[in-house]
Amino acid sequence: MNTDRHYLAHYRVWLVRTMGIALSSIAISSTDNDPSQPISPSPEESTMYKYKYKRSALFFALASTGLISLMPGVVLAQTTAASSSATDQPASTKSGKSTHVEQLSKIQVIARELTLTRIPMHAAFSESVIGPSAIRFASPMLDVQSLLERTPSINVRTPAANGVRTNITFRAFSSGQFSETFDGVPINDPFNGGTTNSASTRNNIPLTLNDIDSVNIYRGINNPAVTSYNSLGGTIAFEPRDPSATANAQATLGGGSFSTWFYGLTANTGDIGGVRSLFSIDHNSSSGWQANSGNRNTNLYYAGVLPYDEGDGEVYAYAIYNQNKGFTPHTIPLPLIQQYGYNYGWPLDWTNSYNKDHGGTYILGDRMRVNHLLSFNARVYARNVDYNRVSYANPNFIQSATQPYFIPNTPGNSSFWLPNPSYDPAAAFGSDLAGNAYHTYLYSTQQYGFMPHFTLNLPDNQVKFGADWSHTKLHSAEYWYGANPMPLVTGYNNAWDEHDERSLGSVFAQDTIRLFGGAVHVTPGLKYMYERTADFDNVGFFYPISGTVSDSEHYTSPTLGINWRPVRHVSLYAAWGKTAKFPGIAAFYDNVGLTNGAGQPIVEPLHVTPEYVRDLEAGVRYEAHGFEGAFNVYRENFANTFISVTDPTTQVTTTSNGGSSRYEGIELDLQDSMDTPLGAFSVFGNISQNKAFFTSDFTVAGAAGTAAIAGQSVVAGQPLAGVPQHLANLGIGWKWKTWRASVNEHYAGSQYVNEYNAGIPTAETIPSYAVMNFTLRDTLHIGQGMLKDVKLALHVDNVLDRHYYTFGYGDTTYSGTPFVRAIYEEPRAYFGSATIDF
Repeated sequence: MNTDRHYLAHYRVWLVRTMGIALSSIAISSTDNDPSQPISPSPEESTMYKYKYKRSALFFALASTGLISLMPGVVLAQTTAASSSATDQPASTKSGKSTHVEQLSKIQVIARELTLTRIPMHAAFSESVIGPSAIRFASPMLDVQSLLERTPSINVRTPAANGVRTNITFRAFSSGQFSETFDGVPINDPFNGGTTNSASTRNNIPLTLNDIDSVNIYRGINNPAVTSYNSLGGTIAFEPRDPSATANAQATLGGGSFSTWFYGLTANTGDIGGVRSLFSIDHNSSSGWQANSGNRNTNLYYAGVLPYDEGDGEVYAYAIYNQNKGFTPHTIPLPLIQQYGYNYGWPLDWTNSYNKDHGGTYILGDRMRVNHLLSFNARVYARNVDYNRVSYANPNFIQSATQPYFIPNTPGNSSFWLPNPSYDPAAAFGSDLAGNAYHTYLYSTQQYGFMPHFTLNLPDNQVKFGADWSHTKLHSAEYWYGANPMPLVTGYNNAWDEHDERSLGSVFAQDTIRLFGGAVHVTPGLKYMYERTADFDNVGFFYPISGTVSDSEHYTSPTLGINWRPVRHVSLYAAWGKTAKFPGIAAFYDNVGLTNGAGQPIVEPLHVTPEYVRDLEAGVRYEAHGFEGAFNVYRENFANTFISVTDPTTQVTTTSNGGSSRYEGIELDLQDSMDTPLGAFSVFGNISQNKAFFTSDFTVAGAAGTAAIAGQSVVAGQPLAGVPQHLANLGIGWKWKTWRASVNEHYAGSQYVNEYNAGIPTAETIPSYAVMNFTLRDTLHIGQGMLKDVKLALHVDNVLDRHYYTFGYGDTTYSGTPFVRAIYEEPRAYFGSATIDF
């Protein structure tokens, strides 16, 4: 508790002083009433107006097939705009045309170059923006999800290099309860909701920093132009890197702690036959800070643009391919870490999990300004994941009186396969333990989708409407055997072998209405979402019969946001909305092979219903002379909260509905920029308080239809696990001549952990922690032939060498003594790099 108070006091002093300056400025400027600018097109739409009708081959092809007529007013403006309010951005398309040249003061230039995050002033909902500066200046150990942690109410678990086994909470929402998009395309797993580490695909890495240019963070239930499926807590929209107009290249080589080596190559072709292209490769190999957890990651990225019709339209393409191979970092009992040291990992001959994953995201689109009123952006997209894990646990080291701790991947000590499936582990390998020592898990998805978006720019309205449809196939299977390689034979040694399909669709309309000369913007919106899922399970250990369970759900999500600019530098906003999250595929797992009263296996219809949430929030923003500030409060009320329950015998996780819960909190975000004789500075800080607790009593066992086990009852007022009540960030950016530096610190308060099997909170907690990171870079201008300059960078992660963990759960020893097992985060580490610009 003393530690919590120390760090909170540290942040509050700076934030209160800065807010005092802001309030003084508000008082001085309150007589300067300058209503906000008229509604402007979003960046992708803001080319010079052409009053003749423009033609697009893709647009007319879609119209001729009747696809557009199937959707009422189909289509919206592209959701990759850096803010839902276009006035926050220069009016320019990605092809380079603009309606005006933005005049920036010296302080504004400093803010654009050094600020790690920005606050949109005109938005009717809670938003933040992370710009290119923060991305290109990041540590090699920083993954895409960890980048988000510097904004309010986001906390990230990254227990291994390259983002392996990463998990994230957004406000109090866990991964899968908020959406993530790339160029507007959903990148959440359609069946399990999460983006990384979903369905235990531990090293599935859909994005790296090599692929993105900026990030828009939309907190809470936001406007339907940017939300996607599962947007309960908000939407994180990653914007792609685009090719430059001129030819250039860049090469990076570096290394550092944990035997880490990395390199990157990027080439912009400039204009070749009217096409601009960007090619990039990024590779990182590291042994990791936990012993026996090394992995290597390779990312390939392409972006291409073909302008047409005098630059008013462009066909574009983005392609991401990522491959990762390596070992899983496993949870370790804290007594073992205290005994053997911070970097202790299970010996590979005790237990290990080797992961292989590759997959990608591929987008082909056509965006165009048809005339001064209408613009559109239509995309087709495809995504795939191919994950394979082989695990091993040595039967000689399983939990016993002499080895008191449960080890990951522990094999089953039973011939539970017989009589169907037919595998007999004891007969094949001498004992059940030996015959179940190896385990293979497969998970692959293929997704195809279509997303048309349109915008109407009227004198006092910006109307956006659009749709999305996708279909995804999933094959997931698990096998056990006494050797590796092993036979993968359905009906012989499979625990399960499932083939699933899910279709997702949505249609929405949104209107931003300009009132009172632009001082007020009102944004009503409506989104209809639909899903249909079919789960087919073959005969396996968990399924005595084969069968199919199917279900469809739909929901209409209304939203309303209001932004008022009473004076030039101040905006007030309020938002309301409600939405739903459809059940994941784990909700279907208990329905095939249930036993009826006569003792016969049957297929039971699905009984899990969607989660529902209502969101209400309000806030104030201030901006002047390089200073930006935002304060907001929110409350989100849940019904049918999803609970994950793990069977202690089979270790299979299923989903059921629990009771109701409430998430609420406050967020304060401040930043300032200044020019001094010692260089240019940009300072940012934010602090948030997030509370998440159940508001009804319920029993998990009753909801799941299974026998109760210890700890499965929940009472009203009980907090949810994995939610730090307090989060804070403080950072400084500096630039002087060719030198640049940044230092930032992230603080997270204590949080409860779940009981491993029951999936609900225990009395155990993860302690609070604060981590500081530092980067220094110098640019050496060469200017000799093709060689332009060389950038030399030093990164120091966890400067103060804090020993901390962000994920853990309660467990007991062989004799029943309770303890916490956890995965520790990165200790102090050093990395250096050299980047050559051509």
